[in-house]
Amino acid sequence: MEALSVLSHCDKPIPMASLHQHILAELASFYRPEEFPVLRHQCAQWEKTRPLDGLKVLDATPHFRNTYAKYAALIAAGARLSIAIGPTLPHDPEALLQAQEFGIPVISPSEAIHSSFDLVLDCAGILAEVPAAMGYAELTRSGVARYTHAQSPVWVVDSGKIKQIETCLGTGDGFVRAMANWGYSLQKRRLIVFGYGKVGRGIVLMALRQGAEVTVVDIDTEVREHLPPGIGFIPLNAREQVRQAVVRAFCAVTATGVLHALEEILSPGDLQSPVLLANMGVEDEWGPSVPAERVLNAKQPANFSLKDPTLMRYIDPPMALHNAGALELARGGIPRGLHPPSPSLEISYGEIIRRHGLIGKELGLVGL
Repeated sequence: MEALSVLSHCDKPIPMASLHQHILAELASFYRPEEFPVLRHQCAQWEKTRPLDGLKVLDATPHFRNTYAKYAALIAAGARLSIAIGPTLPHDPEALLQAQEFGIPVISPSEAIHSSFDLVLDCAGILAEVPAAMGYAELTRSGVARYTHAQSPVWVVDSGKIKQIETCLGTGDGFVRAMANWGYSLQKRRLIVFGYGKVGRGIVLMALRQGAEVTVVDIDTEVREHLPPGIGFIPLNAREQVRQAVVRAFCAVTATGVLHALEEILSPGDLQSPVLLANMGVEDEWGPSVPAERVLNAKQPANFSLKDPTLMRYIDPPMALHNAGALELARGGIPRGLHPPSPSLEISYGEIIRRHGLIGKELGLVGL
């Protein structure tokens, strides 16, 4: 069954009470149960307890086929779900058509500002101005800045270890798959990685598994002490070394998380060589002087060129944790400001993955 159809066409309206079951049945055509054990567990539990019954929930998770597993759990919980699609976040237009068939409202952030919701599940802070009576759950680190002075409680998924399953392991895997999808092998190829945070670390790890020769460029020279054996390092301010390394590389990929991070580091002339350019951050890290057509996937994160930008096995735990934020906020009693997920909740997710998932042996790489 081809992924372009996303989920099978619905000839008749599906009752909302059984919509989550229908979504899970359709997802079974694409994913094995062990690929999303946490969301399946969440869905089964919430179907019984309906903890979000009747609450208006707006979700801005990047919309792709595997995002429907997240929606299924929210719908099972009784949420009156709407989907927000913003211009700065990638999504699959064909996947969006299925939401319309399912009767799930789709709105823009500018429209949402004039509405009211009980709970907002945000991504990259695109819904920070949308009224939310009970609070917000923010999925990304980049979006936290929009909530620094929030007058409501904000559940920050990225403050926990679970998010690293996606940002480190899943994103690194997505970069390698995207390169392979374009026909590029990394074996014995020189790769320059700008930034050694969670995303950069995952790219380095997965590129090494492919046999790449990797050099990291970072503003923090202490990063050198934490690199795997055999990895080169260049300080970001050593501009001539950086320029020479990029010119000789097969591919240079940005993972700094900083808008226009390389604008003052590399000139357009430095990028005239055949080196491939890629971006793995939400922002345009190459800067306005580098045209979009010069960068793979037109400066959008390279893995978002795929039908599943992050494999379900890696995106399952953080999407479930994002959903869990809605439940915690709905219970009340959380003061305004930023709040991390509880360690006990993350431990319980790790146990589910080890018992029923595919990536139990990889959890140690992110401290779980």
